[in-house]
Amino acid sequence: MGFGLLLIGYFLMNVLPVISVFSSAMLLGLPLILVGLYRLSPYHKTFYFSYFFTYTGIPFALYYTLYAFGKLGVVPAFAALGGTLFAVVQWTYLIWSLAFHILVLLGVSRLSGELGLYGFQSNAIRNLTFSSIYYVLFLFVRLPFFEAYARPFVIPLVILRYLCIFLNLWLFFRTWQVILPEGSDAEPPKERRKEEGKKQ
Repeated sequence: MGFGLLLIGYFLMNVLPVISVFSSAMLLGLPLILVGLYRLSPYHKTFYFSYFFTYTGIPFALYYTLYAFGKLGVVPAFAALGGTLFAVVQWTYLIWSLAFHILVLLGVSRLSGELGLYGFQSNAIRNLTFSSIYYVLFLFVRLPFFEAYARPFVIPLVILRYLCIFLNLWLFFRTWQVILPEGSDAEPPKERRKEEGKKQ
């Protein structure tokens, strides 16, 4: 159920935190992503690299959770985590998120290609392209010298962000259904296919 856990974790990491007070969901989503990538790591080494890289996202999940508690007034002292510190963390997190998407989507693309699932492979490359464009553009418009001209890009970037999230969720859902259905990820997909071929 590696892709299933990746799907749920990705939802918690990227959909709920759209509203800042729900950013604490990241602390639930990141461990699910880690377990999902750990289960996927035997099938392709790119997931292995993704798994270890994702550990570096733990400080971000902790920070945004504490920040959410401050915004909600649960722990008022944590409200001081905003301001300049928030801007620095946001910049760093965006760069981390870009690298995370590159690794995970490359893993989906390469695994799909090895299994001959070229539709999934092309979808993963498409999602990688869209996600990379979004993060690069967002980082660019956040540069100090460009902020005065950033207003026309706000709505297109919001639309592109939601589009990327939806496409990635759909890709993980379909790969969970087709590549590693629930209860079938105890052995690599290639071996399963060989066994299924023998039965037929």
